[in-house]
Amino acid sequence: MKKLLAVFALILGFTSAAQARVLVEPYLGYEMGTTKNPDGKFDGSQLGLRLAYSSPIFFWAGLDYTMGVSGTFKPDTGSNDDGKRSTLYGVVGVDFPILLRAWAGYGFMNEIKTDNGGKFKGKATKVGVGFTGLPFVSLNLEYITEKFDENDTFPITNDLENSTYVLSVSLPFEF
Repeated sequence: MKKLLAVFALILGFTSAAQARVLVEPYLGYEMGTTKNPDGKFDGSQLGLRLAYSSPIFFWAGLDYTMGVSGTFKPDTGSNDDGKRSTLYGVVGVDFPILLRAWAGYGFMNEIKTDNGGKFKGKATKVGVGFTGLPFVSLNLEYITEKFDENDTFPITNDLENSTYVLSVSLPFEF
């Protein structure tokens, strides 16, 4: 967290207040991946919003909030369980001049609420790339890894992990 804030302050230090812009980027995505302990698959749709300061040297830094609208955990054994995610990331990114952008984020608030398993809390990281060749739209691919260490229903004794891919469409606006 301290490193992320230091990078954010460093990026803002390279820009003057008159040249810095605000990035507002709503997105809609579909998440799919696997879980470990218990083993299974996870998929679902999500809405999100990135808010960041964008500098004239192609760097941006800010916050990314993801809300899972719907999701289903399909364990290898047992019945399916519906769940919804809520994650707040600190993100840093770069907009390349060749129709690409990339970013990385650390989820300092990450929880998934399930119907049968309770509320899981833990840490998350993500990396993403986006194709910006279409007018007003960015097509994105993200890879997210999560590790949960808290549950309000039962104690977590082994590593509960989740790794997913997210395909999304976003509308990046700079003001």
